[in-house]
Amino acid sequence: MQHQNQIPVRTAKPGRSSTGRSLKIIRSAIVIVSAVVIAVVLFTLRPQAKRRQISDPHLLVKVARIEPQDLQMTVEAFGTVRPKEVLRLVAEVPGQVISIYQNCAEGCFFPAKADLIRIDPRTFQLEVQRRRIQITQTEAELARLAQERLNLTASLEIARSDTALAESEFKRLQTLSGRNVVAMTTRDQAEQRYLGSRERLQTLQNQFALLAPRRKQLLAQLEMARVMWRQAELDLEKTVITAPFDGWLLEKQIERGQHVSPGQVLGAVYRDGAYEIEVRVPVKDLKWLPALEQTPPPAAAIHYGPAGNRQHRQGRVVRVKATMDEKTRTLPVVVAVDTTAAGKQQDGYIPLRPGMFVTVRIQGRPVPRVFMVPRYMVYPGDKVFAVENKRLALKPVNVIRRFKDVVYVDEGVSAQTLLVKTPLSEASEGLAVQVVKE
Repeated sequence: MQHQNQIPVRTAKPGRSSTGRSLKIIRSAIVIVSAVVIAVVLFTLRPQAKRRQISDPHLLVKVARIEPQDLQMTVEAFGTVRPKEVLRLVAEVPGQVISIYQNCAEGCFFPAKADLIRIDPRTFQLEVQRRRIQITQTEAELARLAQERLNLTASLEIARSDTALAESEFKRLQTLSGRNVVAMTTRDQAEQRYLGSRERLQTLQNQFALLAPRRKQLLAQLEMARVMWRQAELDLEKTVITAPFDGWLLEKQIERGQHVSPGQVLGAVYRDGAYEIEVRVPVKDLKWLPALEQTPPPAAAIHYGPAGNRQHRQGRVVRVKATMDEKTRTLPVVVAVDTTAAGKQQDGYIPLRPGMFVTVRIQGRPVPRVFMVPRYMVYPGDKVFAVENKRLALKPVNVIRRFKDVVYVDEGVSAQTLLVKTPLSEASEGLAVQVVKE
């Protein structure tokens, strides 16, 4: 027999199911009723809005009166610090470098008259000695020539006397020979002696005449020897390169023991405390630059350093370059910096160094009776809002310069004008306003 699987079936009890559904309905009804009651209570207890009547419908504004001032314009520009004097150290004589000032490296400070570089001087010392010997030799030749002159002078005196005697004897014998008192042979011998004495005199005179050219030649040799001696001493001095001022080593291109030749660049130095700054002034600010021919030159203030430790130095405008920069269309102006009055002992002192980027404010031309109006108070079209008879008035002004947050005005306002300080975006002329006191 085959058995079939039977699935048991449970039957729900009618009483228990209906009771559960009733409880759920009651709970939902209670929640809904509670929410409605709470909403009604909150709506009933809400604060009531009160109407407030505006007593004054006018626009509230703040105003200010600006007094005219006689101002000294300032031209602000930026530039990089450069050394005023940079010297290239160049070897003038050949030789081996035997010493460098304290093994100085780039950035090293040195005092004036310090021996920066020494080249082996022995060859040049020997040359100086040789030139001195040449001078001594030439001076000895001149002394010998002077003695020779004295000797020739004495010999000439003797030769003249001998010639005079020989001539007298020849003339006497010639007279006697004409009278047939002496033989012709005796006369001829006297004549021969006379001619011989004249020849000796002529020779001595020729020798004496040559003394002057010889002396000039020796004097020229002596002068040349002295020139060569001074040249040798100068070459010896050139073996030492001395600092002409207190300065800093900017560049070093040789080492100790290195052989150098004339014209070779050994390094570069610059003077301590002597700096220049080339700033570029825009075309619009050129009219505010003062005349550079004035005495003293226009002053300039130099500012640099971080915000919390700003440094200040004083300078002077020394020159303006001949041409404008073609790329930026600005005029290069050179400012010399005076660092002698810098407070080197002050806390936080930052020395000025080449390569620093600085701000330069040049003292410009004076302008009388100018109003300094904050930039935000001047609206497009160079107009300002003023209060006249409790209404807004839009007044055109003549702006001569805009500089940072200030606009310089010389016409259109007066010291009695009430300028509106409150920013107005959509206000129109003639609008009623009320001035608020600060």
